[in-house]
Amino acid sequence: MHPIEICNPTEIQWEPVIVKLRGGIEKKICGPLQGFEILSRHMVSPNSNICANAARCCRLAMERKMTPEQARQAFIAATIDQELRAN
Repeated sequence: MHPIEICNPTEIQWEPVIVKLRGGIEKKICGPLQGFEILSRHMVSPNSNICANAARCCRLAMERKMTPEQARQAFIAATIDQELRAN
């Protein structure tokens, strides 16, 4: 997804996070579903405690058992842990 693209309105949303993946590709992450997909596909150490927690938080937010903002903060922590650039 190009950073200027509009988020899918049917998804639970959080304030967008721009993540620069390895290889220089930028992705605009607009909610826990996209966050979970990034955690599943692009993390170097997806089994790290921080990544596992972020994935769990994204799942809980999709189930409406956690706020999207809490999941967003966990997602940002995982990107920092994996040395991806989140803005």
